[in-house]
Amino acid sequence: MTMDIAVALDPGDARCLIFDWDGTLVDTRRANYLALSETFADLGVGLDEHWYNQRTGLSTDSMIEAWLAECGLCSDVPVADLAKRRDEIFLRTAYTIRPVGPVLEVAQRYAGQLAMAVASGGSRGVIEPTMRKIGLNGLFDVLITREDVARGKPDPQIFLLAAERLAILPALCLVYEDSDEGVRAAHAAGMPVVDVRPLLSERA
Repeated sequence: MTMDIAVALDPGDARCLIFDWDGTLVDTRRANYLALSETFADLGVGLDEHWYNQRTGLSTDSMIEAWLAECGLCSDVPVADLAKRRDEIFLRTAYTIRPVGPVLEVAQRYAGQLAMAVASGGSRGVIEPTMRKIGLNGLFDVLITREDVARGKPDPQIFLLAAERLAILPALCLVYEDSDEGVRAAHAAGMPVVDVRPLLSERA
């Protein structure tokens, strides 16, 4: 990690670090797209990758609903079943997932010193086995997923619940995010946020 990135990612006086999962801690964008694309292909529907890339902060359920609406379609298959199918496809490729090095270094450096959570619109049934496969299980105090909240990002609920579970005021938490929806959710929760996208693009 270069000095500039290290400085930008430094948590300062935060007492709690909350990390998004997909695209922030782990590079799952392509694998997630392919899994969702295959799910829609089973319905005879294509998935535009550019459209997908603009909405990666949405939960799987919200993404499915949004693309069906975009296409003017109604599926006979419940959204929850389509999300489950997507997760099953994704897990077949979970072994290919790699951590985002600079962000993971922050989590590893402050593990045991600061309270830490993962707050993701993904599912627990996908994130937990992926954590085990890449050796990240046990690093975080709390995992909040789409099953834990009624509304996904950009609603702040997922971040507020993480702070509540850690018994830390939202203003003392720092969020690491890589999506517009996630950044808006952090702001709405009253939490400072580090948008990792420009930092990682400079590194590439």
